[in-house]
Amino acid sequence: MKKFTFLSILISFLLLAGGMQAQHSSGAREQAKDFKVMKPNLNQKGENGIGQLPVNPDVVNRAVLDDPVIITTRYDLQSNASSENRIHLFPDGTVGAVTMMSHDDSFGDRGTGPNLFDGTDWGTPPLTRIETSKAGWPSYAPWGPNGEISVAHHNLDGLFIMTRATKGTGAWTEAILPGPAAAVDISWPRVVTNGPDNMYIHIIATTYSIYQGLDPYALLYYRSLDGGATWDIQHRIIEGMTSADYVGFTSDMYTWAQPHGDTLAFAFCDSWMDLAIMKSYNNGLDWEKVVAWPSQYNLDPITGTVDNFYAPDGTVGLALDKYGKAHVVTGLMWAAADAGSKQWVPKSDGILYWNENMPQLPAVLDWDELITSGNLIGWVTDTNVFYVDDSQIAWYYNSMTSQPTITVDDDDFVFVIWAGVTMNTDPDDYLLRHIYARGSSDYGASWTSSLIDLTSDFLQYTWSECVYASVSWNTDDYLYLVFQEDDYGGVSLNGASGAQGQVAIGNNNIRFLKPSKMDILFPVGTGNEQVHEFNVTQNYPNPVTDITSVKVNLTTPGTLGLEVTSLLGQNVQTISKGSCTAGNYYFTFSTKGLTPGVYFYTVTFNNTKVTKKMIVE
Repeated sequence: MKKFTFLSILISFLLLAGGMQAQHSSGAREQAKDFKVMKPNLNQKGENGIGQLPVNPDVVNRAVLDDPVIITTRYDLQSNASSENRIHLFPDGTVGAVTMMSHDDSFGDRGTGPNLFDGTDWGTPPLTRIETSKAGWPSYAPWGPNGEISVAHHNLDGLFIMTRATKGTGAWTEAILPGPAAAVDISWPRVVTNGPDNMYIHIIATTYSIYQGLDPYALLYYRSLDGGATWDIQHRIIEGMTSADYVGFTSDMYTWAQPHGDTLAFAFCDSWMDLAIMKSYNNGLDWEKVVAWPSQYNLDPITGTVDNFYAPDGTVGLALDKYGKAHVVTGLMWAAADAGSKQWVPKSDGILYWNENMPQLPAVLDWDELITSGNLIGWVTDTNVFYVDDSQIAWYYNSMTSQPTITVDDDDFVFVIWAGVTMNTDPDDYLLRHIYARGSSDYGASWTSSLIDLTSDFLQYTWSECVYASVSWNTDDYLYLVFQEDDYGGVSLNGASGAQGQVAIGNNNIRFLKPSKMDILFPVGTGNEQVHEFNVTQNYPNPVTDITSVKVNLTTPGTLGLEVTSLLGQNVQTISKGSCTAGNYYFTFSTKGLTPGVYFYTVTFNNTKVTKKMIVE
């Protein structure tokens, strides 16, 4: 926990200092990207987004106050790019999570730190890794009737396959999955499971050297149909991902979606290759490639000079909906090359969304077209960021809005979470990142009018760097996610190597966050909270079979009304009470004739609205 005196908090508030905290990282063998910084031209139209963004939606603050710390770590480079799947909501309401953890500043004890929410409380934060030797980059999934699996790289001999039959309790069983003879040390894995009792295991990982002509790395696929006892598919380079298709792959620039029956999907991207999805409809035997955003440079080794162009930033999130359709998100950045040296613009910005119902994006993108097409769904919420000095941007080697993670629920609601740069600064004057969310209630066709800062609580997060969010693909009325929070912007490992941002190693908190879906989809007063002039209760009864009532308490006079809408936003009923004095009022209405399902009622008082959900049976 951060400790501040009341005086320091008050002074900071009065001076509008905004606060400071950040994130750091450290590690021994992670690949650092070889991009050089390109200083942005603030006068070039569209390059940095000044004046080119749509009108910024209001950032809706969500007071979280008490998001628990479930794991702590001195090691804070949780990923070189895309976030791993590191949290899972189980059907019984328990939640499992893992992180890359170390409590030793030499990181010799680095490995996987697990924790479990048992339905009431989280366990004690772990102090020792689950592997027998140094490990990194864990990916997490259900395994067996009531168990869990974590896959991490071994640092020498391949991958640690860690399983235990009862989640949260008992000893872990350890096995090693080596890479091919010419590249035994496979690394940076991602795992998903499916099939009976989640005993089908699917892993993607890269080699740690040039392999089969893919430079720097090859991306390999592994499958086990017996819980990891044997592997019937090993070391496979999937068709469409060979040296005939791409120069090579890099670490962490890929991610799985949660399987949908026998449908599997993973996505990959880089600034110099396609944003693409690989899909299998027969549990990993055959694959097809779906290119969302084609690249001009898939087979170009880049030896010359390339002018600035829009590209994925290498961070990617993927989810399958109930129809098996893929929804993908990535950070948007400007890339370039100078005499073969790849470069990126630190003040790049944007979260790009695409699904399989949309046409393929053109290779050369235009900012305004992205806005018109609805593919641009996230950006920095304060464009004053573009006017600060470049030296204040802590480097993650990606966009200022990046590390996206995504989930789609059975109601066709889409939720995207990402880390975005704010105007708050850390003690070294680096701009801090917060965790943002945006939702769609119509399968990604349109998006909420507000970007939600999930880490906006003044005392808890104003002085925090919040990054590396990972959201559970399973949800209920809430989203379940973990992220890393600390006091300084940037990554300590990169900083020690000369990159901008945190240099000193420090403590990092892995926090659990559980935002309501309705708070994201309908962010104006979605709880029973007092909204200054009026308070709205949940309708009763709920679920509704015939008649229901909503009580509203007014503390001041004003104009009062209620509107009932369907999931698609269609108005099904409107009630106006006109001008009202202070006091209690009731809206009583019938749901006869309405199709059973989810509806929303919005109470409007003067210019303020509160929206709540009700169920019609």
